[in-house]
Amino acid sequence: MSAALHVVGHPFAPLGMGTHMRVAVRALDAARVPAAVVDVYGHDRRRDAGLEAEFAPRLTDGLSPRLNLFCINADEVEPVLARLDAAAFASAYNIIYPAWELSKYPEPWARLVERFDEVWAPSAFVRDSIAGSVSIPVQHMPLSVEPRLGSFLGRRRFGIPEDAFTIFFSFDFSSWAQRKNPGAVLEAFEKLVARRPNAALHCIIKLKGGDPDHPVRRALAARVAALGGRAQLMTEPLSDDEMGNLMRNVDAFVSLQRSEGFGFGMAEAMALGRVAVATGYAGNMDFMTPETSRPVDYTLIPVGPDDYPHPQGQVWADPDVDHAVRILEALVDDPAEVRRVGAAARRRMRLEFSHRAGGLRYAARLEEISARL
Repeated sequence: MSAALHVVGHPFAPLGMGTHMRVAVRALDAARVPAAVVDVYGHDRRRDAGLEAEFAPRLTDGLSPRLNLFCINADEVEPVLARLDAAAFASAYNIIYPAWELSKYPEPWARLVERFDEVWAPSAFVRDSIAGSVSIPVQHMPLSVEPRLGSFLGRRRFGIPEDAFTIFFSFDFSSWAQRKNPGAVLEAFEKLVARRPNAALHCIIKLKGGDPDHPVRRALAARVAALGGRAQLMTEPLSDDEMGNLMRNVDAFVSLQRSEGFGFGMAEAMALGRVAVATGYAGNMDFMTPETSRPVDYTLIPVGPDDYPHPQGQVWADPDVDHAVRILEALVDDPAEVRRVGAAARRRMRLEFSHRAGGLRYAARLEEISARL
């Protein structure tokens, strides 16, 4: 496929940065910006027939000599560039579109990022983090979120009681359990059950990756088991369609994370009309407001030396679990408010974070760049 813009990354990978690239391409498509796709590592495309059909026809072997968008993180820069044509990279205008989850961008990564002409940041939080560390332009380019549902699956498919107020949290162990903080979600649910012992309540924790014998995973499993039929730990692989249906069947997505670069879980929940109850800090505040969601109070604490990469001098949020419990209790008591907030969330995401809205932001910036080239 021939196009002036080549998008470089991992179109078939079941990873966060794979999702990052796919939604960027879909947003470009929605704005009718032609783009070819470079799969730098050649992931196994056969695992997802839908992605194969969507992205294989637009694959190209190398960089554009004019304009490239790299959906990669800084620690991938050297191995990715080593696989690509140095002359094409040198002649083109190159944009990097990375993720990051802490308020200070690591100095070694900043030097790698400066090999590009500009940075696109998926949230204002990431923009502020990177802009303070690099000398090249940093543009705020929020990711777009449009869950793709091809079927209609009910609560029975996922073992959710029909009458229960259900909360949901999902995370990948590759995203660092300390940052995702899943134990806080269970703590909030345990406290909610203690305060409302006779209420119909249910909690789902969905996880992927990690060793089944990992201490965090074993501890989560034990706490879920202690809640009996009120909670379930889901580890089975789900397709995007199944995950979207699962999200659609719950009442609230609860994430008491310590920091997020963007926050796809909360964004997808809101796009599906669910209530996002999440720590009111970092990238998810691009789209979470008190009118469209329920931000949870927090205090900032130091990042532990083994909690995350490049932790020196970093802080992140310690969510107020009791505040989260009060929020959930109020939602349990007011089903009409659950519906109202969910509807407001869906409207906001459709207006400001659809593929069309994101693509128009991309197109405007690319036009500015093209006018200078």
